[in-house]
Amino acid sequence: MAIKDILAVVDTGDRDEQFVRDALAFAEFHGASLSILVLSALPSTDYALTIARPYVFLQEYTDAVEVKQQRIAKLARASNVELRTISDLPANIFTKSAVYARYADVVLFGPAGNYDYPPIRRETIESILFASGRPVLVLPNGHKPRALAHLAIGWNATREATHALRDATAFAMPGAKIDVIVLDAKPSTKGHGSEPGTDIARHLARHGFASTVVPSSAGELSDADALVKAARERGAGLLSLGAYGHSRLREIILGGVTRDLLGGAAIPLLFSH
Repeated sequence: MAIKDILAVVDTGDRDEQFVRDALAFAEFHGASLSILVLSALPSTDYALTIARPYVFLQEYTDAVEVKQQRIAKLARASNVELRTISDLPANIFTKSAVYARYADVVLFGPAGNYDYPPIRRETIESILFASGRPVLVLPNGHKPRALAHLAIGWNATREATHALRDATAFAMPGAKIDVIVLDAKPSTKGHGSEPGTDIARHLARHGFASTVVPSSAGELSDADALVKAARERGAGLLSLGAYGHSRLREIILGGVTRDLLGGAAIPLLFSH
C-alpha cells in the first residue's frame, strides 16, 4: 500500500530542526499528507528527573507550544502540514499518541538526541508500537528520501519479524533487492527451519524481490550493532526489524536489539510489532 498519511513526532525542544526538515522532505517525496505531533509533557512524579526544564505555570507550557508551532510553521512555509499538540501527563501522552498513530501509514521519529526528553520519546515509540498497529521509522539526521532498490530485514523467524517484513515491502521498489540478515541463527523446527532464512527468502522471491540470505555473527559486537553493520556493509537503504520479540521488562533488565536501537542509527530503522 502506498504511503499517503505520515505522522512525525517531536517535543517542545529546539533540537529537532533537521528532523522537521527531513520529515517534510519525506512527505514531499511520497506525495503524502504530513501531520506533526508536538508532545508537551506536564511534570509528574515518575518523570520529575526526566523533564529537565520544569514549567511552574500552565501558561509557560502554552507559551512553549506556541513557540514550537511557530518554528514548525516557519520551516514548513507553503507546505500543507497539520499541527497537533498533546499537553498532558506522560502516561496520557503515550496513550493519545498511539491513537493518533492508528490513522497514519507510518510514524516518523528523529534520533534520541533531537529531543529534550529522550525517555518520553522512547516510551511514546513503545506505546505506538504496542497499541497502534503501525510501524515506526527512525530517521538519521539529514536523511534523503529515495525509492528503495535495496533494503534489509533482520530475520529471526518471529511474528514480529514477519510484520516488519510486511511493512518494509511498502517502501521497496518492485523487484527490489532484500537482504535477509540472520544473526547467529540455528536450525529450528519452531522457527528458522533446517536452513535459517531460506524459507522467507524463497517467499520474497515469489513476490518478485531479489532476496539474499545473509548469515551474520555478532562476534564482539552487540546484536544491534551487528545488524546495523551488516545492513550498511551490504549497501541497504533501510533496516527493518521486529520490535520487542521479548517483553519490555526483559529488555529493560537484560537489554535487547529493540531497546539498543530505538535511539537511532546511521541508517533508517523501521520497527514493527
